Amino acid sequence: EIREAVDSGMELVILVGGSCARECTVSDSGWAAQIVRRGGPEVVTYNIGSRNQTFYEDVALVNGLPKVPAIVYIGVNMGRFTSPYTTKDVPLTPDPDRSAGHTQHHYSKARILTLAQKKALIPDWLARRYPVFKARYAYNLGQLERLIRACKRRGFHPMMLDLPRNMAVIGTSFDRPIGRYHRGCKALAIKYDVPFVNFVREARLVNRDFFDLAHLVEPGRVKFQRLLSDKTIRLLKRYDMVPDPEPTVSPSPTTSGSPSSEPSASPSSSASGASGG
Repeated sequence: EIREAVDSGMELVILVGGSCARECTVSDSGWAAQIVRRGGPEVVTYNIGSRNQTFYEDVALVNGLPKVPAIVYIGVNMGRFTSPYTTKDVPLTPDPDRSAGHTQHHYSKARILTLAQKKALIPDWLARRYPVFKARYAYNLGQLERLIRACKRRGFHPMMLDLPRNMAVIGTSFDRPIGRYHRGCKALAIKYDVPFVNFVREARLVNRDFFDLAHLVEPGRVKFQRLLSDKTIRLLKRYDMVPDPEPTVSPSPTTSGSPSSEPSASPSSSASGASGG
């Protein structure tokens, strides 16, 4: 489907990541249309985030993309650094039965966790998942670096995107794991000269924008996608991926072949008339 979409020669903008990435845009078509409305070019946009998707799997996805000008947003958050070590094959051919019933969003503002339930997730993550984060962090940072290299090898423009998190509830509880993966991402950004995009604060997300601590619902998606669209426009310009406007061709002056036509009074007056001055 992506290959068919880029046959027109338009640039490609991809977002890879886990379920938090999947939930952070409204729709692919809406994202592309918003880029145009806000002053950008026509592009092909795809959010291919999926539940528990790993950096290792992202490498396979990137290697399977058509070789066209592309921006690849790499979603990062604490959860992506808890992924297990793997060497499994990653199928790139979709399962027709699963694809037929695919819907991007699994969460809705119609049903979100209560504030008490959200707060209870904090000590649970620190007790159960933080030890996993620490044990697997180095491995997953290495996989992230491998993904950046894969993007560059194929001629794409990778950039790390800090995914949304419910700071209204989290507060400072996750400062240590967030700080650790932020330092890792910033180091890779310097090493490979790629952006680390972080507008979690700028998005001004509030508690009701989230199903839990990290998955956006409808109001939050609108806020986050708007910033993502604006950032995409700036990056398209930075990487000279905005097509030049078609040159405006002025109509050529016509000279009548009729013997009765009056000649121009002077060469200068003839030039003035041709330019519409």
